[in-house]
Amino acid sequence: MNNVSEVFDDIFSNCDVLISSLQKEKDSSLQPCEHSLQEFHSTLASFSKVLSHEATKFAIAHSSPPFPDVATTQSLAGSLCNATSQLVGCYLLLPYNCGSTFLQLIEKELEALLLGLKQFIEAIQNLILKSDTLQPCLVSTGILWEFCDRLPTLPKNNKEAVLAVLSREEELINDAIEELEQAVDASANDEIDSDDETVIHGIGQELQPSVRGLVKTAAALIRRTKKVVNNFNNIDQNRLDPVVEKVSSMSTEVDDLICSLYAPVNLMLAVGHGNKLSSKVENLLKTVQGIASEDDITWIELLSKAVQHNFQNLQSKAASG
Repeated sequence: MNNVSEVFDDIFSNCDVLISSLQKEKDSSLQPCEHSLQEFHSTLASFSKVLSHEATKFAIAHSSPPFPDVATTQSLAGSLCNATSQLVGCYLLLPYNCGSTFLQLIEKELEALLLGLKQFIEAIQNLILKSDTLQPCLVSTGILWEFCDRLPTLPKNNKEAVLAVLSREEELINDAIEELEQAVDASANDEIDSDDETVIHGIGQELQPSVRGLVKTAAALIRRTKKVVNNFNNIDQNRLDPVVEKVSSMSTEVDDLICSLYAPVNLMLAVGHGNKLSSKVENLLKTVQGIASEDDITWIELLSKAVQHNFQNLQSKAASG
């Protein structure tokens, strides 16, 4: 190559090609996934360390004048590109039936890493060609290290990826329940201002037992769903993915429903949010039933009745309010 700019352009092009390859659909045929995952995690752990090491070498070599000659920069760039190609390549070999939740998670992490690598290279390019300060290089190097360190800590399979989503929603809903209970306790104060929008009072107090029942049913369902997912051992891990689709944004529906209890209360809006959460819970119950055992049918039916009971109570209270 005639100049160092071409070396940097090649790195950018390599990153773009790898990002494009990540976005291609996988073959939907069923293949053994367990062995592929073992090889994947071994390669991921190995080459994430290699990439971190090569990035450090590249950064040190170009941190201050005199900068390396074009041939040396090209050699260092080749090692960088090889490590990133190995990381993406091991992902591309994973079969479709490893589960889309897991595959999408890895895809997003690798894409973020590649974008971080491009920022890292751009910072060094600007240091060499535009005499920029060293600070952007240090920052981008640190960010790239973080990406490399995080890769081996990601969920190891689709079951772990789905459980991570469920745990996140469970934590958010439990936080909402705690907030609701604190608001109810605050509302017990006889000296509260009727116009105070930070506490629940008036018709909101009438609705809150039904709302709390709905929200706690949602939390109980997620706890139970985690156990069902944890016990799932079917070869086709894609059967777990609808759980993520159904549970996604459930915590948002919970927040919207609880917020509707604060003054000024819009009864139609409160019932509407209650209906959305009820539908979300019912849909998740139906999905869980498809992967659950016969021993789980009793609690599934119980939670379904709890949803109907609490929503009907919410409607009745709103109608009489």
